[in-house]
Amino acid sequence: MYVLSPGDFYADECDCILATVTGSCVVVCLHEWKRNIGAMGHFILPGSPGTREIYKDEIAAHGINSMEHLVAMIVKLGGDRKNLRAKLFGAAYLSGNDGLDNVIKGNITFLHDYFAMEHISIEKEDLGGERRRKLFFYPTTGKVYRRLLAKNEDTSEFVIMEKEYIDRTIREKGSFGKIVMFQ
Repeated sequence: MYVLSPGDFYADECDCILATVTGSCVVVCLHEWKRNIGAMGHFILPGSPGTREIYKDEIAAHGINSMEHLVAMIVKLGGDRKNLRAKLFGAAYLSGNDGLDNVIKGNITFLHDYFAMEHISIEKEDLGGERRRKLFFYPTTGKVYRRLLAKNEDTSEFVIMEKEYIDRTIREKGSFGKIVMFQ
């Protein structure tokens, strides 16, 4: 089992389990169904994308960079981006995340826009709500098991790690370069 922390990305073609816990961040599970390769990414955009085209928006560029990194991991293992299917989780509206409502809405909008632009089908979507999710992803089959967490303790290790990751990401927004899209 590989446990992903907020900000982590991992891909594999082995019979293993990728696991994480998410609150306000989003988790994207990609499965390349012909070669049985899967990847999981746990991230958040450092703000809400604007009304510009997705590939011209600074905030969306951060998300595109994250998604292209995740796709590239599958391609490196021999996968084809034409055979990808996505499952999306997270983006919860949690107490203690004051001021993140627009960021969370922006993350959900970005995911829908990105997958539409890339013609990648979204097989499953569990976004929003007020509860954290514990996820177990099987990269070779593409199956995801999700458990809603009844208690949202602000002292859990994953909650603290996610808050630190979100603070760092928002503080450092704009610190990456230009996005180049490949066919």
